[in-house]
Amino acid sequence: MSGKDSSVVIHIKNTMMGGLLEIKNAELKEGKFHEDGNKDVEISAADISKKVAAPHTAIDIYASASSAGKGLEGSIELYDSGTKICKFIWKDPASGDNDFQVSDFQLGGPYLAIPQGWNRSGSLGRVTVDVMKRE
Repeated sequence: MSGKDSSVVIHIKNTMMGGLLEIKNAELKEGKFHEDGNKDVEISAADISKKVAAPHTAIDIYASASSAGKGLEGSIELYDSGTKICKFIWKDPASGDNDFQVSDFQLGGPYLAIPQGWNRSGSLGRVTVDVMKRE
């Protein structure tokens, strides 16, 4: 796997009946956040951390390796109107297997965050996450 191809689109769907889905504490250890379709227009982690999705809408987060031979590694936290839901951590190394994990998640709690569709090899690709609240 070439670091040149390391990229991810995280599509987060707020399927909750109420409450704002907020992105906070976005961080990249390797790589860069950028605009949809334009890797040359970088977006700061602070700006990613301000993204909000109203009920029944979605947020897309785009990230890729900053240069050839580099990988991609980062994280974001999800909140519901100030209450932490979970943290997503991803790794798309220049060589080796990819990983996408959910952490800081309360098993049996009121929220579900289900990631699906990411690739274990090659580019991480598109990860779709449905966020639900047990009402």
